[in-house]
Amino acid sequence: MNDTACRAVAQAGTVAATASLDSEQPWPLLLVAGWLTTATDCALTAGLLAELEAEFAV
Repeated sequence: MNDTACRAVAQAGTVAATASLDSEQPWPLLLVAGWLTTATDCALTAGLLAELEAEFAV
């Protein structure tokens, strides 16, 4: 899950850089912001799950 989140952040950053160079409408940048938010949420969740798994490992 964490690897997927990292890839999503990298892809969103690339798209944001490309979109900012284009003369596009604002909505593509809003999509990128959504991707970054989702990827951040996934990474934080994966980290919390890993901590819980380590805490309750038997």
